[in-house]
Amino acid sequence: MKKNYLYIIILVLLSINFHQSFGQVTPQPIAHALGSIDGYTYTNCREAMISSIAKGYKYLEVDIDSTSDGVIVAAHDWAHFNYITDHSELNDTMVSFEEFSKRKIYDIYTPITLQEIIDTMMNYPDISIVTDKISDPDIIEKYFSGLKERVYIECFSEDDYFELKEKGYNVMFSTSNANDMLIYLTKNLLKGYGRIDFITTSTDQDSKELHKLKCIMPFKVSMYTINTEELLNEHMDDIDFFYSDFYDPSTMSFTSNTKEE
Repeated sequence: MKKNYLYIIILVLLSINFHQSFGQVTPQPIAHALGSIDGYTYTNCREAMISSIAKGYKYLEVDIDSTSDGVIVAAHDWAHFNYITDHSELNDTMVSFEEFSKRKIYDIYTPITLQEIIDTMMNYPDISIVTDKISDPDIIEKYFSGLKERVYIECFSEDDYFELKEKGYNVMFSTSNANDMLIYLTKNLLKGYGRIDFITTSTDQDSKELHKLKCIMPFKVSMYTINTEELLNEHMDDIDFFYSDFYDPSTMSFTSNTKEE
């Protein structure tokens, strides 16, 4: 307990020059895994992407992975992709790009590459992409160097976070525990790395701790996964973005016709 208080004191003293009040605005919805399609979730498919854009989403999250021959594609993970394309016997086996392209998701929907998503972004200049699963700066730079202001990168290491931030990307540090954030924020200030000012976190964490921490030093928060009005209202005051499968921006309401959890 004393250690936590010490961190708070240090953080307040060191954060004076870094303090930045973002102000509270209505949280922006993010189409989770490119959004749901016909009640299906986590498809990362072309049809879900087009549907989410049509609904009015301005932020589309995509899970990215690499095929066995090095093509970056939209897939949550290979075990899941093999399952939803009727090849669960392959478990988590990576597939080639040729095989990836032949598959259909739930026998209907079209798998998509990261490059195809970027090409779509060029036709919709008000759309931003939120990435998940990969935060390797070399891969991010290869694909997104010309769209930095429209790309939000979920980072899984402090090194990736600060390198990509320095390169001009919108970066979000991934953490599922608000209690850990005080340590991360203080440690990086003490080491002179800079301040982590944007996190991605889960609804499972201690929201009271998150709120207290934001009172000490404001930072942006994107939270997953919010699929009910009640859950959105519970976290409304502390989040700037929320990932959702069943939010419809055109009606500003949630649906609940899920076929897969």
